[in-house]
Amino acid sequence: MIDLLHNDPWTSKFEGGTLYQAFLSAFSYHRWNSPVSGKIVKAYNLDGTYYGEALAQGFENPNGPDKVAANNSQAFLTSTATRAVIFIQADNPKIGLMCFVAVGMGDISNNEITVRIGQHVNKGDQLGMFHFGGSTHVLLFRPEVKLNFDMHGQTPGLDTTNIKVREAIAHVE
Repeated sequence: MIDLLHNDPWTSKFEGGTLYQAFLSAFSYHRWNSPVSGKIVKAYNLDGTYYGEALAQGFENPNGPDKVAANNSQAFLTSTATRAVIFIQADNPKIGLMCFVAVGMGDISNNEITVRIGQHVNKGDQLGMFHFGGSTHVLLFRPEVKLNFDMHGQTPGLDTTNIKVREAIAHVE
């Protein structure tokens, strides 16, 4: 998490919490919508690598080598690729501070944040967008936030279909 957030002083708030990561193909919707209603309290871009892959990619994968390399390199890429980091103080006190991280993979060289610090957003409002190809994103929640995830009848993996924009992926207990 320290690498994901590039040593941000707020990293420790999320240690022991929940990290949700999802992959977007080149044909997926590439705008970011707020997962919660709340106030933008911090937002910034981090420079990173392009076309990065973990050096050990494919060697310990029981399913054989990763033909597109980036699939099984997602953990590595969240620490090294270009990223946009947006902290939101949720209106729901059961959530409180949460963080959205957009990670540009492959040839993604531009993460555009379209919100500003101090702005209030409603769940579903645009936060920003990727420019070009496939990418991934991460949601971080503090350890005291208890979530029940809804995978819409799918088992996480490369054979899943996209969950529709603004559909629920989790509920707070």
